[in-house]
Amino acid sequence: MNRTQTTIIVPAYNEETGLPIVLGKISRLLDDSYEVIVIDDGSTDRSSEVASQFPCRVIRHELNQGKGEALKTGVKNATGENIIWTDADDTYPVELIPSMAEALNDYDIVVCSRKYGRGNIPRFNRVGNWLFRTMIGNIYGFKPYDPCTGLYGAKKRYLQLMKLSSKRFAIEPEISIKGSRMKLRMLEIPIAYGARVGSAKLSAIRVGFEDLWTILKFTFWKGPGGKMGGE
Repeated sequence: MNRTQTTIIVPAYNEETGLPIVLGKISRLLDDSYEVIVIDDGSTDRSSEVASQFPCRVIRHELNQGKGEALKTGVKNATGENIIWTDADDTYPVELIPSMAEALNDYDIVVCSRKYGRGNIPRFNRVGNWLFRTMIGNIYGFKPYDPCTGLYGAKKRYLQLMKLSSKRFAIEPEISIKGSRMKLRMLEIPIAYGARVGSAKLSAIRVGFEDLWTILKFTFWKGPGGKMGGE
């Protein structure tokens, strides 16, 4: 009988420096009710080799496809009914994962909002986060502070019902938007965001345009029941 209740997904692209730190912290927290899946998204460094040294499954994309595609691959291969994902650069407090997993017994989504340590987020990114937070909150009624956080949890069945389409870093805004439209029960946990290990991979301008387009294109999105929020 499968005892896995929670699947932890770690998307990674050229994260051989931060990945062993993150996986080391995670491996000290968990029992056999968890599984860990690392999605090596076409890395050209030793990310897969490093990940294989820890108790996890490693799934590799031959070519880099983007964080959203990596997360979708993880969800497709997950055996747990609850999904938690985190970045591979040691910016998020993964020690909160057991608390997140417990919270998913009562909530549909757990959002770890970056309310502290914001000095570790570049100024331009902070401005963009404020804009997207304001838009997603006002248009879709998303209540938590941080719709773009990279430490997030959700029930697998709802992620599947969302039919996620984002390929890159707009995946969390899409989940925040669709979760709001579906009226899912959300818990917010304030966190401190840490300094990044390794070099950044994203282009803030490109990600900003992707997030903005995601916010606009789902304005008339209808959930699985065929209704928009508030109908």
